[in-house]
Amino acid sequence: MRYEVGFNGCIDFRVISYRGLDDKSNRVQLRSHSILSMASNGELSLFGKQKKDNVTNGVRSETPNFVSQPSVDVQKDFSSVKSTRRRTIASLATGAIAHASSVDHARGGEVLSRRKTSSSPLKELAIADYHQNMRAFGGALCLPIECLAKNSPAGVPWQYDVAVVGSGYGAAITAARLAEKMRPGTKLCILERGREWIPGTFPDVLGDVMDETRLKIFGRNQREINNPTGLFNVLQGEEISVLSGSGIGGTSLINASVAIRPDREVFLQTQWPMALRDLDSLNLYFDRAEWELHARVDSCDWTHKMRSQRLAAEKLRDQGCHYEAAAISVMRSYQGPNLPIMNRQGIIQRDCTDCGDCMTGCNVGAKNSLAMNYLPLARRAGAEMFAQVEIRQIEKCNGFYRLHFLYHQRDAHGKHQSIPGCITSRLVVLGAGSLGSSEILMRSQNDRFAFSKQLGCNWTGNGDALGFVGKSEYDTNIGGVSAYPEQACRIGPTIQTNLTYPCRPHLFDRVLIQEGAAPRSYANSLGILMQDMDLDNTLALLGMGHDRQEGKIVLEDNGNGVVTWPGLLDSPYRRHIREEFAKVAHAHGGKYKYLKIFGDRMVSVHPLGGCAMSDDPRSGVLNHKGQVYDCACGGDIDPQTGELRVHEGLYVSDGAIFPTAIACNPYLTISAMAERNAQLLTMEPQYADLFKV
Repeated sequence: MRYEVGFNGCIDFRVISYRGLDDKSNRVQLRSHSILSMASNGELSLFGKQKKDNVTNGVRSETPNFVSQPSVDVQKDFSSVKSTRRRTIASLATGAIAHASSVDHARGGEVLSRRKTSSSPLKELAIADYHQNMRAFGGALCLPIECLAKNSPAGVPWQYDVAVVGSGYGAAITAARLAEKMRPGTKLCILERGREWIPGTFPDVLGDVMDETRLKIFGRNQREINNPTGLFNVLQGEEISVLSGSGIGGTSLINASVAIRPDREVFLQTQWPMALRDLDSLNLYFDRAEWELHARVDSCDWTHKMRSQRLAAEKLRDQGCHYEAAAISVMRSYQGPNLPIMNRQGIIQRDCTDCGDCMTGCNVGAKNSLAMNYLPLARRAGAEMFAQVEIRQIEKCNGFYRLHFLYHQRDAHGKHQSIPGCITSRLVVLGAGSLGSSEILMRSQNDRFAFSKQLGCNWTGNGDALGFVGKSEYDTNIGGVSAYPEQACRIGPTIQTNLTYPCRPHLFDRVLIQEGAAPRSYANSLGILMQDMDLDNTLALLGMGHDRQEGKIVLEDNGNGVVTWPGLLDSPYRRHIREEFAKVAHAHGGKYKYLKIFGDRMVSVHPLGGCAMSDDPRSGVLNHKGQVYDCACGGDIDPQTGELRVHEGLYVSDGAIFPTAIACNPYLTISAMAERNAQLLTMEPQYADLFKV
């Protein structure tokens, strides 16, 4: 069995096993497992059905029939090798890259280099900065697992006063604000499923990215655990696949860090609690989060892809298209990465090099992930932080909660052993993300520990959709280079622009479309798909909109959640966002193409909902403060407070709390909500013994 790259009017990569060779015609009959293909109609797909082909060996021409390039031997059968698909994808580019190198030697060398990873001066600086930053914390943000709740405070049955589950935006901000207010002698811990990452060690080749997927992506065992502390959590459902981050800092480690506020009309929808209907009341918290996360805007036409989007938007102006540079959370000094920068939280960072690798982890130390701001604030205020601790279930006790977890012990070879354990805490704040927080509550509920029937419902992918512009008439230059010096010109952060339609009278007609770069790790694969190895005339498009939040999280037999959404693939929204993509592609003078890499599914990088806020437990899981409704008696009124009954001391603070899509990158809104609800929590009179005024 061998890997081959073929061109026959479309792009089609297959793992093939030879069945015979006709020496006269130099043609070979083979059986193939289709790995990656792009049909002539523009659809891009991955892992098709087996089929027989006749292939002609030869040299690629303007209208090639087939090209056979140097191949890689595989020692075992395709179906029996656990990592064959991952290695297949990592090796796909061999033939096409060699061809690119022969056509354009200068750029071909850059393309070839993307297949290998190595140390670099920029990576070494980022690693050194990390160790310098962590000296104040004993060498790392996280403590050894042996330090987790050694003893309970005297006179109480719980080990911690506050336990925060997760370390993404909602969790990290809540932990930082609560820790700052906690009285002497009280204890707060942060429990994160993933591991602590050091800038300069993030994966930048496709094989390493595949090793860091938390769930299996390919084959019949999709959704089973591949690497329990993996950075990339890719959950594939029948209708939609969801990507989120796992590690100290959560999804902030791998997002595009775009800071944008939703349209005012989003909060006027009836699903939102009355206390949140006025955006002006939230502006203080938006401002606070923007300041801490240092969101800023790049100069006009800072990169090729910014310029291309601006020129395309000008052609769409008569259709109501509005162009603006996006605010992004990266460090800028314009002095180059060799000079360190002290950020507002006292952490050393580096100037952004515009490498385009935001979504696989910043190896320069320029990205303002939560490990650079809120989490150090929490640690400095006394919070105890633990990595590789996955909360599986919460048990309600008499005045406190017991959290059952698996500690994923990782040896020097990357092997894991999952060790069960538990801790107790008076207050629990779930910030494990839309899917994580929802499934923890779903696994925990029983007759005594009852939640709203809306738990898991009203889930939304935030209208996320992914598309591509091929053969743009403008230079785009979107191939990421990571922390290496061979960059010829700026790629830019992953996203730098927003195209919106604010004057459309109906909220559900409005969309947000952003351009995107391809991280170094999969730039070659995208280049092959788009027949543009340099990615100079290709542009990724990320769209967001109002998808009606009709998804539902359900538990599988293994206790893990998956999203179901019957009808999504035929929905009016899907047709709508694809039409918008086509308009943008046309304005670029190019052609719109859409991915089918994980089958014909939609893809979301902004999962929201599942524990929606509402003024009524019949339509939501939480109140506007993030407190979880107690529905053991049907969601009745608590006679002591005169308010709807809640589970005392149990909160949710992450994207799960959103009752609708917000049609923009949600991190800033999640952060603002966390700032608000953390402040309200510290003002609760029943916790006056925990928090200072």
